[in-house]
Amino acid sequence: MKNKLSQHQRFLQKMSLTPQMRQSLNILGMSVSDLAEYIDFAVTQNPFLKKLIDEKRSFDKYRGEISQIPDKTIKQDEDPRHALLSQIKMSGLTDNMLEIAEYLIYEMDDNGYITIDLEEAAEDLGVDCEEVSECLCLIQEMEPAGIGAKDIKECLQLQLKRKGKGNSLEWRIVGSFLSEVAQENIEKIAKELKVDRAKVKEAVSSIKKLNPRPASTILAKESKNVIPELMAKVDEKKVRLELNRGSIPGLKLYNPYANDFDIIKDPQARKFMQENINAAKGLIDNLKRREDTMCKVADYILNFQRDAIYRDIHHIRSLTIKEVAHATNFHPSTISRVVSNKYIQLNDDVVPLKSLLSHGIKHVDGQLHSKTSIKKTIETLIKREDPSRPANDGEIHQVLKKVAGINISRRTVAKYRASMRILPAHLRKKVSKA
Repeated sequence: MKNKLSQHQRFLQKMSLTPQMRQSLNILGMSVSDLAEYIDFAVTQNPFLKKLIDEKRSFDKYRGEISQIPDKTIKQDEDPRHALLSQIKMSGLTDNMLEIAEYLIYEMDDNGYITIDLEEAAEDLGVDCEEVSECLCLIQEMEPAGIGAKDIKECLQLQLKRKGKGNSLEWRIVGSFLSEVAQENIEKIAKELKVDRAKVKEAVSSIKKLNPRPASTILAKESKNVIPELMAKVDEKKVRLELNRGSIPGLKLYNPYANDFDIIKDPQARKFMQENINAAKGLIDNLKRREDTMCKVADYILNFQRDAIYRDIHHIRSLTIKEVAHATNFHPSTISRVVSNKYIQLNDDVVPLKSLLSHGIKHVDGQLHSKTSIKKTIETLIKREDPSRPANDGEIHQVLKKVAGINISRRTVAKYRASMRILPAHLRKKVSKA
């Protein structure tokens, strides 16, 4: 199997994508608001495209029924990934490496961090871990500084390195004393590092000028209301999936010169017409392909997670991009584009489609627990703790192992806790109410 994958990757590397194929990949990864703007622009540029009227409804792909658009919307910032995708496409990467880089960018969270394990990414894509690491390093060299880090420590150190301060006092402080920086505990840092207090104070001041959320510099100032592209009704027996056509303008082919015989006779005019008609047909086909791909992928995910969605969405089953790709016969990077920045209305809740995927951790009895489920367990343990004596990551690790049968390291507990923006124990004790 590994040899087949490597042969497939070599084929992709040599393959030159046509403009229509590249357009298809690009629009698949777009959010609904970005795609709507893209369509509006295409209509202004191509006289053979016309928007359909009266699309304020949704179409049930599987039953053909018409239903009302849901009123529920959520706030979402402009996607910072697009600026990075533009940079990466100008880097001269092969198509194979470009797929890996785009996958990592779609995995990036709203802070600008890429927290997925490189081994997991390599497994999803069927490539070597070294290739994933190489692409991650390239992303971390892009603007803004600090983008693509795995956590706040690496984010700040990437910014310091960009400033030529890779061996500076600031670097050492960020590496070991981030909590003290947050508390402005200059005395402790100076004592531990045996450095003059004034120099530590100056270094801490410099650190606080760095940006712990680099993605914020490429986010739009205003948020938009986003209507979910997909809607699903899930009960214990079945899944009913609908595609919300009201979220994206429909397009049709339109020829304003059909009866203008003078233009039709002109060779240059005919060439112009043919090129634009082909482009219009290509976009319409790609939009249909996007709908079909999203529905096929979402339908598989929803049916796989049906029981968890119906009973408790926080305890979804382990399901990876690679597994969805294998089941639906798509490339893993296609699945990554489908689930990135897409939202689905599940019964009465609007959730990211990506939240229905999760890598798994083995239970002591051999069963898989999804990372989402483990994070929810950690969150529940912390909510129930004694605020006067909050549990540290090591204690949480022990409880997970002994009570829940989940054997993950203390370091992994810390990573999951940080990803949920939960403070470490000593800081939780300080902010907890008596």
